[in-house]
Amino acid sequence: MSTTTDTSTYAERFLGALRRIEDDRGKMAALRRGLSEGTQRTAWPVIASLGMDIGNQAAITVAALFATHPVVSNARSLGQTCRFIATETGLASDIPESFDKRFRRLIACDTVEEVSGQLSAWIRLAKSKGVGVNYAELYNDLHWWSKDADKKRIRWARDFWSPRRDEEATPTPEVPAL
Repeated sequence: MSTTTDTSTYAERFLGALRRIEDDRGKMAALRRGLSEGTQRTAWPVIASLGMDIGNQAAITVAALFATHPVVSNARSLGQTCRFIATETGLASDIPESFDKRFRRLIACDTVEEVSGQLSAWIRLAKSKGVGVNYAELYNDLHWWSKDADKKRIRWARDFWSPRRDEEATPTPEVPAL
């Protein structure tokens, strides 16, 4: 079995664990505190109870983002999610300049910590617009960011600026977390 498949399965199990605690308001509140370096320790017991290493920044970030907006989608990448947040139609030609600049800041990030800081605003926007997020894919991207950041950036950028023809006018369906 390949590393990508192993990580994908791991990410799916992690997402399943997050879904199981979605109705626990205390745990979700603790996870949301994981977005701030100063309060991140509050999330550690919950992260550990989910079977994750408390030093895994990707897990802490994804858990905090999920706790902020637990609506899951099957988007190909965060780039596709950002495109649907930025546009009404899903067409790349309709991306407002403010979202374009915000997305450029996101893909300019060098570290997972920097990406995490940018992601919280995107997830709040997703929540306000009712756009779901593929948290399993996001976990994989953040987990491998330090080794494959350029590949992740390129994939996100393609999905943000160059949607595939067959999905230009069809937004990614949202799936409420179970």
